[in-house]
Amino acid sequence: MKTSMENFQKYNTQLLSIEYATITDIQSLLKFIPSFKENHPKIKLELNKVLLKDIAEYLQKGIHDVAIAFDSEFKGKEEILTHTLYSGRYCAAVSKQHPLFSFESISKEELYKYPLVMLNPMVIGDSYYLMIQHAMEDGYQPNILRTADDVETKLFYIITENLIGFFPDNYDLADLKEEVRLIPIQGSHHTFKIEIGYLKNNSNPALYSFLQQIQNSF
Repeated sequence: MKTSMENFQKYNTQLLSIEYATITDIQSLLKFIPSFKENHPKIKLELNKVLLKDIAEYLQKGIHDVAIAFDSEFKGKEEILTHTLYSGRYCAAVSKQHPLFSFESISKEELYKYPLVMLNPMVIGDSYYLMIQHAMEDGYQPNILRTADDVETKLFYIITENLIGFFPDNYDLADLKEEVRLIPIQGSHHTFKIEIGYLKNNSNPALYSFLQQIQNSF
C-alpha cells in the first residue's frame, strides 16, 4: 500500500502487482499486455515469480493483487474469485530412450506401467495431491519414483532415468524437442485450467481496469 501511494503521489500512476509460478501461467496473458498498457498508460504492472504453493496465501494476505496459476491452487477458497485464461490437458513427457517415445497417444494402462517423476509438494502445494487424485480417478496408484524442486531437474530425471513426467499440453520444450516428447493420454482425468485469481474485496481501481480488459479479450 505504501508503494502504491508513493507511485500515485509522485507519478500519478496506479500499481497492479501480479504473481505467477511458471511460464505456462503467463503465456496466455502476455499477448494481452501490450493493448492493456496502451489503453491504461497510468497503470504500472509489477510481475513477481513465487512458488506455486504460496500463490493463494500471498493473494489472501494482500501481498499481490492478482495471481495467475493452475486452478488447483484456488479450489475451496471462497474469498478468491477466478477467471479462466486457458483450459487444457496434461501430457506424458517421455525421453527418446523411453519405450513410449514413438507413440502418438498412450492409454492410461500404458502410462501407469512406468515410474513417474513429479515436482515436490513443497514447491507445487495442492497441485501435487490433485495429480495423485486424478491418477486414482483413472483407476491407478501412481508409482512416483522421484520428486524434483524445479522443472529443469524434473526434465533431467526424465532424460537420464527414463521417468515419465506430467506437463501441460501448452508447455514449450524449446531446445529439448529432440530429446523429450509430450504425448496425449487417452481418457485421463489429468486436466487443468490456468486462471486469474483475485480477492473479492480488493478495492484497487487498477484491478478492475485489468479484469475488464481481460474479459473483453478472452
